[in-house]
Amino acid sequence: MIPHSEDKTRKQTGHHRRGLPLNRPLGFTLVELLTVIAIIGVLAGLLLPAIQAAREAARRVQCTSSIRQIGVALANFEYSSKRYPAGCSISPGLAIKQRILWSGDILPFIEQTTLRNNIDLTKAWDDPSSTNAKALQFTSPMFRCPSANAPNTFDHEVAKRVPCNYLACATGLNSRESGPAPILDDSEQDGIFYTDSKTTHAGILDGTSHTVFVGEALFLEQVFGTDLNNNPQLVDHWAVGSPTIGNSELSEALASTACRINAYRIKPQVLIDEIELGYSSRHIGGAHVVFADGHTEFLNESIDAETWSAMGTRFGVDIVAGY
Repeated sequence: MIPHSEDKTRKQTGHHRRGLPLNRPLGFTLVELLTVIAIIGVLAGLLLPAIQAAREAARRVQCTSSIRQIGVALANFEYSSKRYPAGCSISPGLAIKQRILWSGDILPFIEQTTLRNNIDLTKAWDDPSSTNAKALQFTSPMFRCPSANAPNTFDHEVAKRVPCNYLACATGLNSRESGPAPILDDSEQDGIFYTDSKTTHAGILDGTSHTVFVGEALFLEQVFGTDLNNNPQLVDHWAVGSPTIGNSELSEALASTACRINAYRIKPQVLIDEIELGYSSRHIGGAHVVFADGHTEFLNESIDAETWSAMGTRFGVDIVAGY
């Protein structure tokens, strides 16, 4: 037993029975706090890429689902009409500003029959007296890749138009929509969808599993260039219809596998036609496409140019195996 006087002495000198300070401060020291912060920072740095990768994986799944549904809608249109929709319709009596796009024709097959029925092709898309402009403001996740970062709306001839991230394949051989012939709007093209096309399933002679239906394309409003007609261009793509889809503007709805995937990344910048007509995405390394048999693939941007070109044609070009 410690004598009372000794215990009192220890209390007065600030020590308890184990010899530790009684007045030791509570909480963390600065060094300890900085260590904890550093550990949290390291863990966050390790987790953030994994979280971003998981989000991108989810976006890619959604993109694949959308493009597959587009393929199903095109197949159902063909089953119903005995032909695929025209890439861009300029049937007799229709002016340029009254053209309907392939994506407008498949509206009934993506549960948008009412929207399609309200489109009046006797009037221009930018006619304020018609309901057509409303159709250009239609937002469907099926026409939007969540990774593309396209603006929700963009004022271009029609206020609050909704950009599109998917283009139908018109050709595998023609890489231009401007300048001297041959250009995309000259005549019948070698792909499935082109101006006033009426391609049938039986007309795909290269094989449906080797022929591109539709692929991803970025809306790049910040990318400008001058085409071979000396007209300023931006990389814009639209769904349903367009009042601006003249003969040097078919890239608003159509694409070509004669153009390299993700051509917008090539430096120095390539001809604006190739960027506009090329398939592209924000996914690392390539872009999604759906083939005429309904299967989807993510194709690498480094795919052999001859093989990629062949995938865009419906006849006359053999596929190189093992791409």
